[in-house]
Amino acid sequence: MIVNLEYKNGELNWGEVNLRKIAEEFGTPLFIYSADEFLGRLKLLAKCADYEKLICFSLKSNSVVPLLKEASQNGFGADVVSGGELFIAEKAGFSPQKIVFSGIGKTNEEILQADQKGILLLNIESESEYRFVKKLFSENGGKLNFGVSFRVKFEVELEKLHPYLGVGKKDSKFGLSEEEALLLYEDALKSKIYPKGLHFHLGSQIKDIEIFRKAVELATRFLSKIKEKGIKLEWVDVGGGLGLDYENLTEPSFKDYADSFKPIADEGYKIIFEIGRAVSAPSGVLITKVIRKKKTPTKNFLIVDAGMTEILRIPLYKAYHKIIPLTQGDSEKTFDVVGPICENSDYIGQNVLLPDLEEGEFLCVLYAGAYTSSMSSNYNGRTFPAEVVIKGNKFFLARRRQTLDELISRDQID
Repeated sequence: MIVNLEYKNGELNWGEVNLRKIAEEFGTPLFIYSADEFLGRLKLLAKCADYEKLICFSLKSNSVVPLLKEASQNGFGADVVSGGELFIAEKAGFSPQKIVFSGIGKTNEEILQADQKGILLLNIESESEYRFVKKLFSENGGKLNFGVSFRVKFEVELEKLHPYLGVGKKDSKFGLSEEEALLLYEDALKSKIYPKGLHFHLGSQIKDIEIFRKAVELATRFLSKIKEKGIKLEWVDVGGGLGLDYENLTEPSFKDYADSFKPIADEGYKIIFEIGRAVSAPSGVLITKVIRKKKTPTKNFLIVDAGMTEILRIPLYKAYHKIIPLTQGDSEKTFDVVGPICENSDYIGQNVLLPDLEEGEFLCVLYAGAYTSSMSSNYNGRTFPAEVVIKGNKFFLARRRQTLDELISRDQID
């Protein structure tokens, strides 16, 4: 459950801050984040992993700079998947030596950017990518300003997840097979590139810790093969993917999660975590206003001012988010909570039991801090919402609402 999010005198508060007050001041749709929740979760994982490690927050889950600064200023690292995210990480104050760069489609320009910045690790995902890195190494006079790591697919049977969430399978576009990776490690050693790491990432929304333990067994076996070839690695990047129960709001066990990777740490390797959702999702909520009520012979609708442009993961993954009112009420009815977007898939919740709210009242969508704002779009001419951060008993605007003029700021208009 989200810490300190509770009703006081019938009004939803986060700690000492009344959420209605923020919604009325900044308007809706509106993302609200708790810096204390965010940082507390990072620190909890750090405490649970009692071995040498680097905890890198995954920018793809949330890239709000004032929130990222909470991580960078407290010594955490960043996991990026594009040149744009690398730029954001730098602006948020992350040390280049605490940045890892993953991603299947790194361009040559992005690899050069990583080299110029001198990041910790570049996780190579294809032979083509490796060929460019090898060429860069040669052109730089036998030098690279980043450590080389290869992403290897260790196929483990996952829980019943949406097919888009399993990225470690053999037919996935991500990473290299063990056989392919071994050949590239050997070639890198022969070319005096001297790889520094191994990377694997199984997928997303993994709640069964046993899955991570099985992957560790496969990784340990592969690391033994690497060692036999005379290759000494320093880092093992275990990816992310720790899941959350969005419906019951149950917490993942950071202790069990961290302990699952201890066998690798016990072999003398430093562990890199690419933690995202388990930190950022419970650290954010989406506030939306009821703009219309509608009744059909079979449905009661609450039409709200947030939709798939703010929370795409619902129609994309058929995901579930718990919805609660900002003000508690007595009488309850079953509603479909739908957005204003001209798509039938634009809903936030179906058959949701809620007070019989009037137009103008507010709803709160929980666990909305991950893969929401970072996946937002301007579809239907929608402007990006404002985003606010709560810290202690204060709150401040982290991102202002996009203006209508900014919607066409890139267009060439006569």
